[in-house]
Amino acid sequence: MTNPQGHRKNLAAFAGAATLLAGAAFAGDAGKVVIDDKGVVEPEAWSICNVFDHNTLFEADQGFIRSVSAHGRYQGQYISQDEDIDGVENDFDAWQHRRARLGLKIEMDHGLKFYAEANFASFLGSQDGPFFDSFQDFYLDQETDTFWWRVGKQKQNFTIEDKTSSKKIKTIERSAIVNETAGARPWGAVVGFEAFGIDHAFGGWLYGGHSDAPEFIDFDANGGLSYNATYALLENTDLHFDYVHADNNGGSEGTEGSAAVGVGPEYEHSFSLGTSSNFGKLNVIVNGIIASNRSGGGGIPDGNDTWGFYVLPSYALTDKLDIVFRYAYMDEGREQRTQRYDVRAAVEDYHTFYGGLQYKLCGDHLKVMAGYEYATGDIFKSSEDIETGSWQLAVRTYF
Repeated sequence: MTNPQGHRKNLAAFAGAATLLAGAAFAGDAGKVVIDDKGVVEPEAWSICNVFDHNTLFEADQGFIRSVSAHGRYQGQYISQDEDIDGVENDFDAWQHRRARLGLKIEMDHGLKFYAEANFASFLGSQDGPFFDSFQDFYLDQETDTFWWRVGKQKQNFTIEDKTSSKKIKTIERSAIVNETAGARPWGAVVGFEAFGIDHAFGGWLYGGHSDAPEFIDFDANGGLSYNATYALLENTDLHFDYVHADNNGGSEGTEGSAAVGVGPEYEHSFSLGTSSNFGKLNVIVNGIIASNRSGGGGIPDGNDTWGFYVLPSYALTDKLDIVFRYAYMDEGREQRTQRYDVRAAVEDYHTFYGGLQYKLCGDHLKVMAGYEYATGDIFKSSEDIETGSWQLAVRTYF
């Protein structure tokens, strides 16, 4: 037999609980249910990496100027090198201010962006002359839903290794064959778009500047053209093709023409074909290069040709630690010594082997690097052997 009194007690308790819940739920604005399902949010612990998130000087949701931010980078390295040229020993030990740059980025309405970055590494080394040596980049660009364009002083992309910013390369220096064939940063205009599943970019260039800092464009310089294509060959592999033409009169003059400063490549025609593959923690780059009609100089005659390639595998041992190897070959060209002496040997049949580590304290924003590179070959058009070993330590940071 049921107990009516018990039912009445249960109903009363339920009604009381419902009243309390309803009062809490409707305690806000009339008709609005307020449900607090969040726990206590602990503030993120501060670390040195937080400083890289605070370079914005101005920001707005409306108006023509949407944001203004400062940026820069510092890359320093210590080199200890031993070199043997046909039995003659040369040693080198020094800390170098490899790259030091400061700049400004202004983002505008309609996807417009102005970007400028200037070099001042030589000021750190010598403490004389102008603070800024030259513009590294100085351009205006825009990206739409169907294409992008860029006008000004900018990188002329050639090879996968050279396309990769110095902020993100995993070796302390690029390979000899890449440094031999790639240009600096000329003045030009590039337009890019996607068609038939391929990303295309066409460029037109002038390869000279004025002698005074910051080396603005000189319209008396020789010109050139470029084409870049990237195709998703496989799910984890991209195919890259690059071509650069630089007018150097078949190798008989520099690409700068009558301009005081040259910022173009040494070769009249340069071709690059390579692949970049990602297999989880393993990344592999393979890149072949052919170049013809070199501008003479540094012990190499006018019109010389070269070819080469490099293989660059890297593996992420942890989220912060990468191990990297590289083998590179250059048929003929100038030796790209790690410490970048003003006088570099002209070599042939040149092999380099690099092994190293990079540890990312704050991703690529702050990392330390260490490596060893062994190089062997012959002095250009002679029987003299050249053999080099370089220990390298570096720190790289950018904001």
